[in-house]
Amino acid sequence: MLLRLPPVLLLGALLVTVQLSCVRSGTTRTSPAPSPSPTEQAVIDQILKHYEEALGGHEAISSITSLRMKGTFEVPGTKGTIEGWQKEPHKTLTVFDFPRIGRLTKGFDGENRWTQTPAGTYSDNSPQELAELERDAEVFGAGRIKSLFESMKLETRARIQGRDMYVIQGTPPKGPAEKLFFDVENGLLARWDMARSVPNRGTVFVKVHVEDYRDVRGVKMPFSVRMGFESFSVQIKLDEIETNVAIDDAMFRKPK
Repeated sequence: MLLRLPPVLLLGALLVTVQLSCVRSGTTRTSPAPSPSPTEQAVIDQILKHYEEALGGHEAISSITSLRMKGTFEVPGTKGTIEGWQKEPHKTLTVFDFPRIGRLTKGFDGENRWTQTPAGTYSDNSPQELAELERDAEVFGAGRIKSLFESMKLETRARIQGRDMYVIQGTPPKGPAEKLFFDVENGLLARWDMARSVPNRGTVFVKVHVEDYRDVRGVKMPFSVRMGFESFSVQIKLDEIETNVAIDDAMFRKPK
């Protein structure tokens, strides 16, 4: 008999993937936001430029063509291990091991997106899912955020854990607007507020806290990502990140 993951664990795992490729469908496109004034646009560009420099600069970011990540995750009621691979352009694979429950694997070979659970394997190639996969990947490999949104708007500053934040609202080509919080002092992305529509659950709101940045071959990457939902939280803590590792394209393909 095939094991089945409890719904809360499956939802948590789907939202915990290294690329944060959250299950979302049926979200309507929002109306385009008004274009920012030249002054506002200049401030947004300056914030994003500071962010890129804080990560290590355009050249260092562009030099990374593949990643391997390894660590642990914790969702309500259980802890497990996580291992992930990413390869340009946009190939990803993430493997979760749930103690006493089974393994969950999520992959994307650049064209086809799939999930394998103890209950079976299924695909999801909706245009919206693929667009979100690219956008959400920037939580770990940021540097191209501006290109992921149709428009961006500067909002009032916020304060998180005693630190001042610039707040930018980004409207993607599909789906609701999202908010990004950048540390005024060090320039790094500290939080990313997302809204996801999950089948049979409606809209799920999540605050993604990006923490514990460390230098990996000249590029700062977060080793801790904490996702706060309305009723529970999910935590990823990475032990290691390797860059520019050799990865066979075959590992990203959906199992037959």
